[in-house]
Amino acid sequence: GDHSLVNRSVLQVLESIKIHADMKATLVLCLALVSVVAACVPPHCDRPDAGSCANACCLERFVFAGVSSTELRDSLLNVLDNGGPDGQYSLSVPAGGTSPGFSDLRRFNVSRADFIGQTIHTTKVHKYHDSIDMTISSSPIGSYVEMFSISQIAGAYGDAGQNYKNIISVILALDKPFQEFNVHGCPQPPQE
Repeated sequence: GDHSLVNRSVLQVLESIKIHADMKATLVLCLALVSVVAACVPPHCDRPDAGSCANACCLERFVFAGVSSTELRDSLLNVLDNGGPDGQYSLSVPAGGTSPGFSDLRRFNVSRADFIGQTIHTTKVHKYHDSIDMTISSSPIGSYVEMFSISQIAGAYGDAGQNYKNIISVILALDKPFQEFNVHGCPQPPQE
């Protein structure tokens, strides 16, 4: 008699603990999803990545017809020198350099890049940092820049579109016509 009553009470307590654990897990998952969704502040958050580079990343190429690689470098410097389009970008000092900006690779006869640089973007919501690496190259019709953004936080499998936004925001601030090509990560949304 008493054992079955105790066993029922224990089962009820265990069931209550399980429900609370499930509720806690659901709450944690919901909070995580809200923080991911809120991580990228629109516009331009429509190209989320899910672990394309183990962490979330985005690699895009932008072609500028009639714009030399030097002019493109200077335009990028002009946009990024003052914090970029949202005031959250910080140019890095390149290897061998003494000031933030781009290294000139032309003296090394590198076949695919005239200039190389990096900027760090700090997101507005959670203050995450993303690295944006850039190479600028000459082309027969002008020049192009390849921009690679990767989330610096360990375990950022998803980015809610932030890496693409980091890149396209800078490109749009150049206020020059361009052609865009997706190279890796941050897939384009399906065409409707």
